[in-house]
Amino acid sequence: MNSYVRRGGINQSRAKASSRGFSEQGRVKILALFFVIFSLVVVGRLFDLQILRGHFYSALAFGQHELYQKLFPERGSIYVVEESGTNQTLFPLVANQDLNMLYAVPALVEKPAELAEALYKILGLPFEPDLEEVEKEIFADISPDLEFQMAFEIKEARMEEWWETQEEEEIKRLTTILSKKNDPYEPIRHRLSDETVREIEALEYEGLGFSKETWRYYPEKGVGGHIFGFWGFDNSTRRGKYGLEGRFEVELAGRPGEISSERDVWGNLISAGVKSIKEKVDGSDLVLTINRAIQYKTCQALYSAIERFEAESGSVIVMEPKTGAILAMCGFPDYDLDEYNKVENIDVYNNPAIFNAYEPGSIFKPITIAAALDAGKITPQTTYEDYGSVTIGKDTIRNYEQKVHGVSTMTDVLEKSINTGTVWAMKRVTSKVFIKYVKDFGFGQKTGIELDMEAGGDITNLNRRSEIYAATASYGHGITVTPIQMTAAVSAIANGGKLMKPYIVSQKITEIKNEKKVETYDPQVVRQVISSESARTLSAMMVNVVESSHGSAAKVPGYRVAGKTGTALVASETGGYSGDVITSFVGFAPFANPRFTILVRIDKPQKGKLGATVAAPVFNEIAKFVLQYYNVPTDE
Repeated sequence: MNSYVRRGGINQSRAKASSRGFSEQGRVKILALFFVIFSLVVVGRLFDLQILRGHFYSALAFGQHELYQKLFPERGSIYVVEESGTNQTLFPLVANQDLNMLYAVPALVEKPAELAEALYKILGLPFEPDLEEVEKEIFADISPDLEFQMAFEIKEARMEEWWETQEEEEIKRLTTILSKKNDPYEPIRHRLSDETVREIEALEYEGLGFSKETWRYYPEKGVGGHIFGFWGFDNSTRRGKYGLEGRFEVELAGRPGEISSERDVWGNLISAGVKSIKEKVDGSDLVLTINRAIQYKTCQALYSAIERFEAESGSVIVMEPKTGAILAMCGFPDYDLDEYNKVENIDVYNNPAIFNAYEPGSIFKPITIAAALDAGKITPQTTYEDYGSVTIGKDTIRNYEQKVHGVSTMTDVLEKSINTGTVWAMKRVTSKVFIKYVKDFGFGQKTGIELDMEAGGDITNLNRRSEIYAATASYGHGITVTPIQMTAAVSAIANGGKLMKPYIVSQKITEIKNEKKVETYDPQVVRQVISSESARTLSAMMVNVVESSHGSAAKVPGYRVAGKTGTALVASETGGYSGDVITSFVGFAPFANPRFTILVRIDKPQKGKLGATVAAPVFNEIAKFVLQYYNVPTDE
């Protein structure tokens, strides 16, 4: 019994030991598995923190109790599409460039005068002197009758003295800055290259430091700063202003990242503290509808005309009538985007193609004829008798140079630009219907093009009861329009009566976590303004304008070009009109299948006073280039 009990106890003990051994082995295995999993998690977490998000935590360098530091995204670039055969590549017109800013800690500078002189030898003047203006000023009293050699020696001596004065003043300015012993920080010079930084570092002076700054970089000059706008300072904050930079500020700027974490009194991260990481999103890139070659040619043609006719300002737009895509847009005066803050008048920032509203003059006449044709009140052969003037109430409207044309057709009205003819056509449809067509063509409202600071023009005179306001508007006076509105309206005629919304951005590209999202901007139809039949008829009438002597300067051999000249008086600030004019030409080609609409506006030319002699030749130069560039077949 006892042995049985003993044996049973032994067996039970063995069973318990076996059970205990299995449990211990199981726990060891489970514990080992736990450590393997834990190790994998830790390794994965370390990889995430050190590799994937290392740039976030490397930013945790400042702060004491509550850390909150923004991580700034890279600003988006602006591109155009370059086509080479079947290949398409993106060419940057606006990009980013990291340069250096030199600053001083005057409290650490031991020999400020010596350092100032050393810095000047490397940096030179903080501005680029206009030597032509300098020479005009310091040579003004030198008589042209003075012997050449003597005059040359005097000029050389004065220029040398001028440079010495500038050098002394700059060294004195730097010395003053570097001598501020209680000043912990003074910026010295921006936009320095790495090579210049190395030269300054080689001086081995105490109290100098450098920091990286991002600046906008423009690979090409002279392609129209008004389109881009600039990335400038608003107090201490940088933001986009004017043009694309202003309109797409939010998209180009991106979204800053944020790091927030609690620290202990020694500045160490509190592991149990509240932490959050919000990853930055770099700014979106924009791809434009602009054609780089056409843009360059357009700007060069405009600048040349401004100089040739001694004009004050001007603008040119090239647009695809079927899509509304802007192929080129240029304005004068322009400004240097690298030195946008040095302009004398901030009005130069405004893009004249979308901002400067003006009385269009005779280029508006096709709009009036379009209304009368579409309403079925006239045909190209409809006649009326012109007596040289027409009286409405107490007001009398006269033709240019008070000419009397006698019996004339509606085609004659456009060809000879007869004011009384467009008034007659307007009265045929009534002022109420005419005003409706004017609004349907988009006048009096912004087009919505993706550029900052667009103006809407002014047609409020048409709201007045008297018929005289509709009468003067019929030939482009008493209302104001912008070049972009006028281009879009005439493009509607070229496009079978269909008004398209002008647009200049074709794509927006956003990259988030290495994944690109491409948003495409498609052409948008605003409305069908006139029937396709009316548009075709009017287009043929406008071809006659160019084929006649009135618009012949716009003719391109081998192609039928449709267009209209315009010459408008400039309104005076004191009332009435001044003696200055604004000349215009707007047209499209080829007639059978229009590929482009071009509007040329030249303000206050001193040589030449008519759209036919000033603006039409500019149209011709650009049209020839575009037709050849696209290899458009002749259509005559």
